Amino acid sequence: MNTLVIDIGGSHVKLWRTRQRGKIKVESGRDLTAQKFVQRVKKHLDGWHYDRVSMGYPGQVLHGHPFEDPYNLGPGWVGFDFAKAFAAPVKIMNDACMQALGSYEGGRMLFIGLGTSMGTVYMIDGKIVPLALGHLQLYKGETFEQNLSRGGLERNGIKKWQRAVADAVPMLKAAFLVDYVVLGGGQAKKVESLPEGSRRGSNEMAYIGGVRMWEEDQAKWFSKGHVDGDISEPHRTMDIQPKSKHPARARRVTLL
Repeated sequence: MNTLVIDIGGSHVKLWRTRQRGKIKVESGRDLTAQKFVQRVKKHLDGWHYDRVSMGYPGQVLHGHPFEDPYNLGPGWVGFDFAKAFAAPVKIMNDACMQALGSYEGGRMLFIGLGTSMGTVYMIDGKIVPLALGHLQLYKGETFEQNLSRGGLERNGIKKWQRAVADAVPMLKAAFLVDYVVLGGGQAKKVESLPEGSRRGSNEMAYIGGVRMWEEDQAKWFSKGHVDGDISEPHRTMDIQPKSKHPARARRVTLL
């Protein structure tokens, strides 16, 4: 079963393909309408066959469909028939939710996406709960998103941004009683010192999340650790070791 996993971002669209090396990056931007998005993706696939499509969408998703157009992309996403355009079954999830799903190791997890904006997702016993914690106040008169987003990094500088991350993570970890926090998104690599109880995610977790979207049996995520497909090279395995002291066990993911 060939799965095409698509992670839609403000500057690039990233594509992962079952049993194909690496990922493909496609330019996006404010001119990227839904129709142009499909055209560009198909062009870069160069005829590669897929059986199903998983999409991480940078905006609200309701009942598996975009609820609003992304503020940093072109129009035409709401009501667009992606299944017809790709000629295959399509599942759509918020982009932060998809990466959180791929990063999940059991128990209670809070995912914080540090990117153009701030995405937050809570997971408990395999259930996904999208959040909008960026609107809450971190400092007097300043929200989490104002401090932790890319705009906050550019406005305040790297040192102040890192201090804001160090302040925000333990606060949110305690508030949600989670076992561990995963820091994802494009800016996560700029966090030099990880707060206690947190670990850094990776873009490849979006691929794993995209495949998990099709698995009804959540026990597969941990009992077998099986993921359909490969993101780098055939027949290899990788250990995903939690860097915090949360009780979730490390799991071994087999990439066929």
